[in-house]
Amino acid sequence: MNLAVCLLAYALSLTVFGPAVLSRVTRVGAAPRWGIGAWLAVMASVLVAAVAAVALFVSQTVASWGRIGPVLTGCVAGLGMIARGGHGQLVQFGVLVLAAMSTLAVITLGTRAALALRRMRRGSHDHGRAVRIATGDTPPGPGGTFVIDSDRRGVYCLAGRPHTIVITRGALDALDGVQLAAVLAHEHAHLRGRHHQVLAFTGALSRLLPRVRLFTQGAGDVARLLEMRADDVAARRHGPDAVVDALLALSLPAPTITPAIPAAALSAAGLAVTQRVERLLFPPNAITARIGLITATGTALLGPVLTVALMIAQPGMACI
Repeated sequence: MNLAVCLLAYALSLTVFGPAVLSRVTRVGAAPRWGIGAWLAVMASVLVAAVAAVALFVSQTVASWGRIGPVLTGCVAGLGMIARGGHGQLVQFGVLVLAAMSTLAVITLGTRAALALRRMRRGSHDHGRAVRIATGDTPPGPGGTFVIDSDRRGVYCLAGRPHTIVITRGALDALDGVQLAAVLAHEHAHLRGRHHQVLAFTGALSRLLPRVRLFTQGAGDVARLLEMRADDVAARRHGPDAVVDALLALSLPAPTITPAIPAAALSAAGLAVTQRVERLLFPPNAITARIGLITATGTALLGPVLTVALMIAQPGMACI
């Protein structure tokens, strides 16, 4: 069980210290693609380590039935005396109950995550279908977009089969040709990069574990970095000035109250507009950011590798 304990300690350490480090190195969005990868790598590492620890805990506990004393002596020295005394079976029963509860918790969270992802996907498809029905199932707008009558200045995309890019009449009136091209490039970058899937994954984790800062803060930071990544793609094709002008034009308040953009959509001017405009006008140092992200991510992912290597080098540490 030493390996299980080490994996749990690793997951806990990343959960506690990871958000502060990652938030610091991704704050300015100098290298958004690397920042997204760093957040996802740490989140996935924590999940894999936790599930692996529970699996090892359960398997080793079941395999050690009848000899709980040596197991607990080797793994948790503080329980050694109890395990060697007359309370061995009671301790073993408690360990098995804990293992069963941990397994049930992992299964429950996994099921809830799958259901949350399914609901988000269904909501996106339903909204896209409604837009197509309302516009006659043909893309009459520029660049194959679907235009809806609304004073709200909005452009957003919905993943599906096929993908849907929606633009409001208010946005069409506010954008000139170059700005519109930049906005459409931004939305196409979301669709090509499968940003909806990333957003669905982080959003599901933040709702399932709302008290875990790694997932709640990570969901917000990843969403912001996804917008910055799409901004960079659009800026390379149409220039940063066109993207800035488009963001400012779309950010003006709507004259009337209109329905909100669905949660499953990715909107060009829906998040951190001020910060995005600032980084486009005054680009930060991407090289320094990449070095920091590589260092932070490598340090975080080094934990499981060192743990497994240590257990292989010193097999006596493992409890069987």
